[in-house]
Amino acid sequence: MENETAIERSIKEFVYSKIQEQVYLDVSKSNTITVKHQSKHGSIALAMFWLRVLRHQNNYPMPKYPYKQLYDKNGSNKVILKVDSVTLTTFNSTGTLMIQGHFVLEWFVNVFPTIILAYDAPIKDPQRISTAYSQYTESWKQLTEDDRVKKALEDKEIKEREDHAIQVADTLDTVLDTVNAEVEKYDTQSTVVSQTDTTGLAERLKVAQDTVANQLAEELKLMSLDVWSGDTLQEQLDNIRTGCVRDGATFIYKLWKSVLHHWFSDPDRKIYIVTPFLDASRLVDVCNIILEHRLEADLDAFYVRQKCDYTRDIFEVKQNALEKYDAKDQMFIEYKIFSNIIYPLKRFHAKFIGCIKGNEAEVLITSANFHGDHFEYSNMDSVQYQTMSDVEFISQFLQPINASVLERK
Repeated sequence: MENETAIERSIKEFVYSKIQEQVYLDVSKSNTITVKHQSKHGSIALAMFWLRVLRHQNNYPMPKYPYKQLYDKNGSNKVILKVDSVTLTTFNSTGTLMIQGHFVLEWFVNVFPTIILAYDAPIKDPQRISTAYSQYTESWKQLTEDDRVKKALEDKEIKEREDHAIQVADTLDTVLDTVNAEVEKYDTQSTVVSQTDTTGLAERLKVAQDTVANQLAEELKLMSLDVWSGDTLQEQLDNIRTGCVRDGATFIYKLWKSVLHHWFSDPDRKIYIVTPFLDASRLVDVCNIILEHRLEADLDAFYVRQKCDYTRDIFEVKQNALEKYDAKDQMFIEYKIFSNIIYPLKRFHAKFIGCIKGNEAEVLITSANFHGDHFEYSNMDSVQYQTMSDVEFISQFLQPINASVLERK
């Protein structure tokens, strides 16, 4: 087919040349790659073939490797092999081969072709294949530890912000106590206070109250939304103008929410959200931020696949999100947000948020899906912030997505 990758084509040719069966790759599920039979009912012969390939002396021969058979009431159902930090499952009734793991894509690209080649190669002692995948698996523990440290630092930051908010509240009380004490002092000493002095004192008290109250309100708002302040956000955006790889759960997720919070607070910005995969929690995030800025927020378009959360489609995701709100907010969300959700018919995998203000545009591009798989679990994803003209943004980002809305799959 026209859009086939080299590895997909080689697997199809390999299987067909050996047992004249036709297969295809399914990569629709996160952390999972599946090789399936073209026929709906599959093939037992295909299952036996995959077991021969995996158990070949050059690959993972028995009994050196721990194959495990699971049975149901009808007999053998599937054979499982856990090796190289991935799990390979062969379904005996259909011939489906499912490969799962945190770095399954890297393993599949680097290791699976060598398994195919080894099947036809002269017999030799199986050796551990040294690939880039090994580097990923060996660094997994370090990544987990890094996530733990980052989470501890984030918890510390939240605690410091909470303490600061309490300190601000205490400061407001102190200011009020000080001013009230001064007023009482004037009364006690029977000091003659002119109308001008009284007015000035009242104005200073009002300014002090407003300033501290506004500061406290802003701190509490940012804390509740879990977003960065303006200066911190701009610093982070400047750091990723050239693009980099960062962790989705500890960096990109907070950046994503902070950018949306900043953009939606400006009524002159039209915002665009594009993600193939979306879960109810991330949709709730978007709804919460827009509700925070319900008078200013301008969501122009929200592009997402109809089947966007494993087996759930966008309609079920919307319903799950709506359950979090009361009737009044539900009506606002339906009108202000859900009415702008668009489902392109053509398959797309682009992930970005963008905005247009005047003749300028900003866009935050990432490889992370706006989904719990990338925003709640550690994933190293690319991220980049760009500015450009509105014409460039429309032609290079929005136009291809908009064009696919009217196309057939």
